[in-house]
Amino acid sequence: MASLLIQPINFTKMKKHTVILGHLAPVFCLSFDSTGQRIITVSPPLLGADDDLAKIWCSRTGQLVTTLRGHHAEITDLSVCWDNTLIATGSLDKLVRVWCGHTSSPLAVLSGHSGHITSVQLSPSPDDDSK
Repeated sequence: MASLLIQPINFTKMKKHTVILGHLAPVFCLSFDSTGQRIITVSPPLLGADDDLAKIWCSRTGQLVTTLRGHHAEITDLSVCWDNTLIATGSLDKLVRVWCGHTSSPLAVLSGHSGHITSVQLSPSPDDDSK
């Protein structure tokens, strides 16, 4: 029976790779792309600060690649499509914004929600032509 239990992870063998500074508040949402080469982060705005932004970082160097702008309230979640073609962000502004995963260009703004967006999840389509 003991062999069926999940074994604990030994975190003592882990080491810090890099520290990234760039948001005005602590990061509370983070996602890696499927290659592990990019990290996408969001952080809540501080009182009086304008940080309703998602930022894309190089995971190897820690350098800022680009900033995704457009939300007018706190971003609450983000999702990266399995093939890195899309990034979606949801916000307390009741909008979901969809960005090109390759160029970071805005592709769509999904409106019509009556409440705050609290979760976003991109899922693969069974038909590649209907992304």
